[in-house]
Amino acid sequence: MAVIWSFPGEENRKSNPYTSTLIAELRNLGHVAFSPDWPRRLLGRCDIIHLHWPQKVVQDSLPRSLRSIALWLAFLALQKARGARIVWTIHNAASHEAHRPRLERWWMTRLLGLVDGIHALSDISLREAGVIYPAVTAKHRLVAPHWTYDGAYPAAAQRPEGPETIAFLGDLKAYKGLDALLAALESAPPDSRHYLVHGLPADGLDPETLTARLQALRRRGWHIDYVLERLSDQEMADRLAQSRLLVLPYHSGENSGLAVLAAERGTPMLVSALPAFEPMLEELGAPRAAVIEGPLTHAQIARAFEDARDVAGKVDREFVARRAPGRIVREISNYYLFLMEQGTPSPQR
Repeated sequence: MAVIWSFPGEENRKSNPYTSTLIAELRNLGHVAFSPDWPRRLLGRCDIIHLHWPQKVVQDSLPRSLRSIALWLAFLALQKARGARIVWTIHNAASHEAHRPRLERWWMTRLLGLVDGIHALSDISLREAGVIYPAVTAKHRLVAPHWTYDGAYPAAAQRPEGPETIAFLGDLKAYKGLDALLAALESAPPDSRHYLVHGLPADGLDPETLTARLQALRRRGWHIDYVLERLSDQEMADRLAQSRLLVLPYHSGENSGLAVLAAERGTPMLVSALPAFEPMLEELGAPRAAVIEGPLTHAQIARAFEDARDVAGKVDREFVARRAPGRIVREISNYYLFLMEQGTPSPQR
């Protein structure tokens, strides 16, 4: 079988178990899969280098970013000369943070000059990446969806006590649209439903400003709880189990692991009308997944909450089966072998 180096690898387990799941499933198939240290990167050999979120290379200080770019380009060119094939999974074509967009674009353009294969999580993601980086369209491509987390997160601790909630969960980043949810509540009279915001403010969101807005809603009579800290895995599981509706009013983005986790756990969603959510909307359908029409309003939230009454907590088993990690990683494994054989067709899922 193949020797596969994944970046990141298992060290990413706490922040995002996607790549640790990939490595585990590849090992189940008989591959040697891990993330090597720098000496081994330069002195060892592999068959496949699989890159995830390579934009993070330019998110340190400028001197460190430039040093990292030089090291990565040298390492990838060296391994490519030794016969390795390089694959990029497009989680997002452009980083959400966009600290240095011009440098990121320069780095990604050079990286794509070395890449052999593109793995996209949807046709939409592949198309949008091709607009930003036309070189993507000339690569061998595989479209295979984001798999479920399949036990990477624990089960809910117990049957949730208290009222079902309308929740906004995960790290609080500007692109995720918490401002849209708060604005929808601020422009409407309070209702009797219970709302929850739980996550760590990031990417310039000011905790004091968020706290002031949340407290102002409470003073007006809204039943809203908030914890401005990162959720543990157990808290994420418990919060999803408690939620009748997860609100995802994203302003941008090409994929959402949180939406996959919610679907896997049977938590209905209200999502933005972004191309990124189209596969989820088609697979699950309303009321498991409802779309925000126009600006988010309290009326839309209330309607989605009531519509979700009969499906909350009930898992769509067909969705889980289609997105099982073992099934999808087998496709990726076959794709690796195709690239190693240097075939000419472009495999399409």
